[in-house]
Amino acid sequence: MRAILKGILNSFPVQLLLLHLRSNTLLLLVWLLLVLMMSGLLGPRLGLQYLFLDPGYLETDGFWPFLFLGLAFGYFTMSWNLSTYLLIGGYFNFLASLSRPFFKFCINNALLPLGVFLFYCGLVIRFLRPITGEESWMMRETIESLSGLIVGLVVSLFLYALYFNITNRDISYYQPKFRESPPNMGPGQSRPSSGYRPYRAQPLAPVLMSLYDNPYHVTNYFNERLKIRLVRSVAHYDSSMLQRIFRQNHTNAILLQFFTMFLLAGLGLLIDQPFFQIPAGASFLVMLSLVVAIIGAISYWFSEWRFTLLVLLAVGFNLFTSTPFFQHGNQAYGLDYSKEAPYRESDLLALYDSDTLARDIEMTTEILENWKARQPEEKPPLFVICASGGGLTAALWATHVAQTIEACSDGKLLGHTALMTGASGGELGLAYLREAYLNDKDFAQNGISRLDRISRDLLNPVGFSLVSNDLFLPFTKVKIGSRSYRRDRAYGFEQELNHNTGGSLDKPLAAYREPEYRAEIPLLLITPSIVEDGRRLVISPQGVSYMTAPAAALRGDLPLRPDMVDFRRLLPDQSADSLRFTTALRMNATYPYVLPLVKLPTRPTIRLMDAGYRDNYGIASAARFLTIFKDWIGENTSGVHLVQISAFRDERETNPDARPGVIDNLIRPVGVAGNILGVQILDQEVLLGQLSDILGADMFNLYRFNYEPPADDLQTSVSLHLTDRERQQVLRAIDEREMQFIIDEVLGVLK
Repeated sequence: MRAILKGILNSFPVQLLLLHLRSNTLLLLVWLLLVLMMSGLLGPRLGLQYLFLDPGYLETDGFWPFLFLGLAFGYFTMSWNLSTYLLIGGYFNFLASLSRPFFKFCINNALLPLGVFLFYCGLVIRFLRPITGEESWMMRETIESLSGLIVGLVVSLFLYALYFNITNRDISYYQPKFRESPPNMGPGQSRPSSGYRPYRAQPLAPVLMSLYDNPYHVTNYFNERLKIRLVRSVAHYDSSMLQRIFRQNHTNAILLQFFTMFLLAGLGLLIDQPFFQIPAGASFLVMLSLVVAIIGAISYWFSEWRFTLLVLLAVGFNLFTSTPFFQHGNQAYGLDYSKEAPYRESDLLALYDSDTLARDIEMTTEILENWKARQPEEKPPLFVICASGGGLTAALWATHVAQTIEACSDGKLLGHTALMTGASGGELGLAYLREAYLNDKDFAQNGISRLDRISRDLLNPVGFSLVSNDLFLPFTKVKIGSRSYRRDRAYGFEQELNHNTGGSLDKPLAAYREPEYRAEIPLLLITPSIVEDGRRLVISPQGVSYMTAPAAALRGDLPLRPDMVDFRRLLPDQSADSLRFTTALRMNATYPYVLPLVKLPTRPTIRLMDAGYRDNYGIASAARFLTIFKDWIGENTSGVHLVQISAFRDERETNPDARPGVIDNLIRPVGVAGNILGVQILDQEVLLGQLSDILGADMFNLYRFNYEPPADDLQTSVSLHLTDRERQQVLRAIDEREMQFIIDEVLGVLK
């Protein structure tokens, strides 16, 4: 028994794994990152796990998406094998004496990849486990998915094996055809034979043999047929010949890595073709493969200096890209970047004392009068819809709730709605619904189609563009209208959004000015956050300078600083009206890392990100608007009815028995400061209370439709990718008793 255990411990696969644990920490961290994403332990609310468990490709699921995942996993595995072969293959000289040494190295280096792959398959089976009433369908889906995954992996590994089988050389290539004495025995101990060539070789001393011949005391390995073979000494081979074999194999590995990078760059030129928009999970695997290749190359060439060099490269790259000679940063499509607008607080304050403010209030009052003229009541109820952020979940939920009430009220909700606000996903849904209400002649009949379209994947083109275009082709341009802009994953996002919505949102901001003015559709305020000073940028085709500060500041009662910026007033000479509407929606949903921050043509430069960092529920914007026009509302309406459609608003209960450790206590204060949404919820409770006091309790009503996935069911994500099960879970939530009661309350007002 002891001999068996010792044999296992000294086997090549086990010794490789132990050597990885000791020497290749950075590479192992990449595997750990992948496992954490697949299992949902990392980024569960972002839905990272669903990118691997339920991928989509060309609006299909099952075999084909998982085929790409299998191909990408094979690429990741071989990138791992290539990098580790470069780093530690030379420690095992016996490999060079075998036929197809790299192939045998991969077989014995498969413990970690095989373990992760089996773990991945288990996660897929668990995720697709049969549900009552759906056993046959789910079993078929599981079989198709696993088949695609395995076929993709096998095809990927086969192509790599074919390449190395053709290009790699082994001992048989370098060994002479005639027999000669082992050179390491030394000339004095050799027996001359026919064709003998004298060597200038020295015999290896026993200590050196132990140190260089087999330093890790490997006794056995697996061959191509997965049979155990004993390791034999290579002391009798010329060391220069062994090194030549490793160098030749290493060269082939490096050439293949470079070829793969050029191939990815070439695919970046074809990103507009849906066929090449591989699943986002596969893009993640490709990106991790590149990380492994870079770490492996730097470690191979610079050895002990690898950590220092990685830090210096990061610092140097940051300094290089911060220079004015390196143009970077995403641009807002439609704007003119040839000249810059000043961004100073003095310019923002100047709006208080100008005629602009009075004109904007007067114009919006006319819009409200036009809205009232369309109502059948003398004093109609004024509806405001606020939709929270939360990825495609929030977009689907906002669309579902709003059009359900619209259908149940015989088309009265949107007609009675004067204002829409929100953040990221929720506002995507409201904007699409509003556009359909304006231009779709069969609006009432196309509700199901809209739900399908607004919940379609937006992440695949973003992920693939990040890997192929953003990394390898950062200087490519795209022409929109008459202007050229830097192309990156933001462009892929907008193109996919336009594709999903049938191109209905592909228009300039100014296209909505007249419909809003005539009150054919509600006003829609888009409010991304400004990174540099924390203000909100309010985007609207109308003049909305009155939104830039509280009413007391606009009246001159208090010297308050502006907390919002009117987009059109800020950029009057930069073609603000030409801003693409999809770009405005994208800026409002710019989650860090997923989408790039948007740089505006201002001096100094300001950048925009997700509206959710300042007003994730749209309440702050709605409260500002209603406060400004409270007098008109009191005289012309029967009251304000605010419909709040939110996702993931309710907080999960914390574990009362949790006992934080020392490290937890050190970082706990940071956790409080980072609870942005929780702080917003409490602040907006105060805003709603103040709004009720300002308008009057009898003039303000609140209806809340909050989607929160059941604790014992699938945890819906805030990703730009929705699984079929997530979609069904969101749609079924409207049937809950609590939701039906609230809908009845709203319908009672609209009757």
